[in-house]
Amino acid sequence: MNAWRIHKAGVDDIDEVIRLRRELMRQFGGLTDANAAAWEEAARRHLLKALPEGRFHVWLAMAGTEAVACSGLVPFERPPAASDLGGLEGYVLNMYTAPAWRGRGLARALLAELMAFAREAGMSKLWLHASEDGRPLYEKVGFAPEPTALEWKPERH
Repeated sequence: MNAWRIHKAGVDDIDEVIRLRRELMRQFGGLTDANAAAWEEAARRHLLKALPEGRFHVWLAMAGTEAVACSGLVPFERPPAASDLGGLEGYVLNMYTAPAWRGRGLARALLAELMAFAREAGMSKLWLHASEDGRPLYEKVGFAPEPTALEWKPERH
C-alpha cells in the first residue's frame, strides 16, 4: 500500500498548490526573493478563479495532510480541424515532486490521473514542455517530440 494518495485539488487546496508551485518555480522557473510576493499574489488570484471555472486542473499526491507532488492541466480549445472535430486539447504543466519523495512513482501516478481525466473530457491531444529529468517518463507513457512546433516570446519592456 502506498504512503500517499492522489487527490484532485479544489479551492481549499490553494495553499498547498501554491507551496508546491513555489518550490517548482524556485528550482526551474526563475522565482527569487525579489519577485516571490508578486508571483504568489498573482498565482493565488489566478487559482481562485481558474480552479472552480475548470480552466486549470491540479492533482496532488498527499502524504497524510501534506501535498508532496503535483501535476496540472490547462484545457485548450481550438477551432475544429478535419483531423479533430472537437478541438479540445490540454497543456500539461507543473509536474513536480518534492525531493524527498522522488523515485516512488508519484509523478507516474499523477500523470495517469491527468491522462484519464483528459481522455474522459474528450481531449484529442496533450502537450507539454519536458525537463530532461521528466522526458523519460513522458516518453514511456506515449508522449513524442513534435519537431514542427515553434515558439515566440515578445520582448518585455
